[in-house]
Amino acid sequence: MELAATIIKMMGQVLVGAFTSPFFLGLWAMIFLLVFWQNKRQEKLSASFFQGRPDFSLQASLYSSLLGLLGGIAGSVFLVFLGIDLGSIGITALWVTALLLMLIQPRFICFAYAAGIIATANLLFGFPHICIPQLMGLVAVLHMIESLLILLNGTFHPPAVYIKRHEQLCGGFNLQYFWPIPLLALISVGLPEAAATGLEMPSWWPLLQDYSGFTGEQAFTIVPVMAVLGYGEICTTRTPRQASRRSALLLFLFSGLLLSIAVLSSRIPVFTWLAAAFSPIGHELVVWLGMRAESRPPIYTKAEQGLMVMEVISGSSAQRAGIKSGDIIMYVNGVEVNSYGDLQELLKDGRLKLNLRIRRNERMIDLTWPPGRKRKWELIPVPEPNISSYLVWQEDRYFNLARNAWQKLKALLA
Repeated sequence: MELAATIIKMMGQVLVGAFTSPFFLGLWAMIFLLVFWQNKRQEKLSASFFQGRPDFSLQASLYSSLLGLLGGIAGSVFLVFLGIDLGSIGITALWVTALLLMLIQPRFICFAYAAGIIATANLLFGFPHICIPQLMGLVAVLHMIESLLILLNGTFHPPAVYIKRHEQLCGGFNLQYFWPIPLLALISVGLPEAAATGLEMPSWWPLLQDYSGFTGEQAFTIVPVMAVLGYGEICTTRTPRQASRRSALLLFLFSGLLLSIAVLSSRIPVFTWLAAAFSPIGHELVVWLGMRAESRPPIYTKAEQGLMVMEVISGSSAQRAGIKSGDIIMYVNGVEVNSYGDLQELLKDGRLKLNLRIRRNERMIDLTWPPGRKRKWELIPVPEPNISSYLVWQEDRYFNLARNAWQKLKALLA
């Protein structure tokens, strides 16, 4: 316990020192501006479909930055107590490989793919010289942080979009999030007697190490680093809450399994081959399962009767009235509603109280919408056949190849 308290105290001192450093604060501010710019782009895209929708880009950026700080603290504890040494993972080779993979497919920039390639190269050719268990531990910890951030951030004002997929118009939500992550990590500074400011640990530590070449005499110091994590998904067949929970769960399971394999590989060398293979294949399986879920019929489509609500603006009078995403407005003050135009006509007089008849989960309920001048901007409906602005859904070619191969295999086995 005393050792843990000493480490936590040292981490706190390094973190405070980082956020009082002009360079680190400037780097944090620059990344925050990049996150804000990205959120602003998403809000402008949504506004191109829905005039009058409030801009939540600043709130989203502040919220994701706060979550990034908390995620960074949690991730730092994992990195330090696992004993992941940044000097032993080939960080330059990792970045270069990830950037080259991005040229093939943007989503391949993820470290899970680059780490798998680097680890395989190390096993086959002995280059680059890295510690595979620690490299895989880093990838696992970063994805574990990401899974928790997705769970917490996944339903915070996701911008709504209109999409045309397979010649069908539907609504969806653009779940695009970025988090600036301040991390505290270990770096080897040589032998204990040569590192007066280093952190010397007991012989059984670190938990993640290459036992074939580890002497047990290294000393470490804690350094601050900045990272950025990102997550992107458009959900049309699930609500944002359902999509984010599923993605977070799958990513957490992947990171937990990868971390377990990394720990095993640090004790049993043959598991390094499994770690090198599982990192890209396991992550691709997570992506594949997400895409497979989006191949189902969309849920935000025009109803046969009534007007389906896709989004209710947070904090609006419509939300306070009890209107929810997925509700189908059937009647307003006894007048049948079958289009957004019908509803807009009834919303022109903001002084009137509106009595709504709504179908929700095959049940009919009555709600009262109080007067208000901004009511016409508080609901976003599903797309109607006459709209001219929408995104075009593009299937991932690698997912299509895998799906076609799987269907052919099932046909052969049937």
